[in-house]
Amino acid sequence: MTSGDHDSNEPQRRPAVFATDDPNLRITSLPDFEIEDGESQAPTIYRSQKQVRRRYSWGSLLFTALGGLLSLAAGLWLNQFVQVLFGRDDWIGWTALALLCVAAFAAAMICANEISGLMRMKRTHRIRESANRVLRHEDHRTAVSALAALLSLYEKRKSLHWARARLREHEGDIRDGKELLILGERELLGPLDREARTIIADSAKRVSLVTAISPATIIDVGFVGFENLRLLRRLATLYGGRPGTIGLIRIARMVFTHLAVTGGMALSSDLIQQMIGHKLTAKISARLGEGLVNGALTARIGIAALDICRPLPFIEAQPPRFRDFLTEIVKTKSGDADG
Repeated sequence: MTSGDHDSNEPQRRPAVFATDDPNLRITSLPDFEIEDGESQAPTIYRSQKQVRRRYSWGSLLFTALGGLLSLAAGLWLNQFVQVLFGRDDWIGWTALALLCVAAFAAAMICANEISGLMRMKRTHRIRESANRVLRHEDHRTAVSALAALLSLYEKRKSLHWARARLREHEGDIRDGKELLILGERELLGPLDREARTIIADSAKRVSLVTAISPATIIDVGFVGFENLRLLRRLATLYGGRPGTIGLIRIARMVFTHLAVTGGMALSSDLIQQMIGHKLTAKISARLGEGLVNGALTARIGIAALDICRPLPFIEAQPPRFRDFLTEIVKTKSGDADG
């Protein structure tokens, strides 16, 4: 038997990628036969299709079928509802039809707003990627492109009118890519960074105060969640993101991933006592201490959100320090305790 005869009878298998330690692999040994160059035929390695099929459970089939039935039921109900509306010529039918049109228009606007928010977030992300590439490779052309995108991002921001004018006046005199980004950071992002620090400090103080005087835990949880989401949206809007609901969820996920990686959530009462001193800790009650912890965590979330939403990495400017926000919160709590 020649190799050509064997290849003609062997069923052709499609190429596949697999790991060498895959338990579903099967190795079949072929009978030895001679090939024209004198080498022996290598064994055939393939993946067991029978075991792959076992991955599909009856439960997944059940939920898939139920999901299909529910979708069909919803579609039939909507179809009958629309037919009934079009079949009526009285004011009820016309009113319902008008409400349906308003609802469809509102849904379309919500979708457009979400898409626009995601595109703005992607735009700021691209600027930051370009800036990181400049810092790694000193690419002047990429720096010019990133600076132009940054200027376009804040083109309609009235508070940055003079900053844009100064930047355009001096950008042609700088030939180094990193220095060009430093100029953009200094002129455009400097005022925004100061405003972001104020937003974070005010939000942390509100959380600390409300949780300290709140009579119920459910109110604490609700207000802390609301204030932190509001903080994320304000910071993203400040730096040009203006996210919708989906974009806000993505930012929240990125922030908590950032905190998990950096260990930013590891903030306990013992650490706060070491930082503010036992003398002040003895003055405040347990409720005030809880407010201090919640305010400090809000500040930490704000710092992480600032780092994520900022269209440029920190190059010359110093990133905000958690200790500075904690000091402001402690001053507020100290005044409350003395009062």
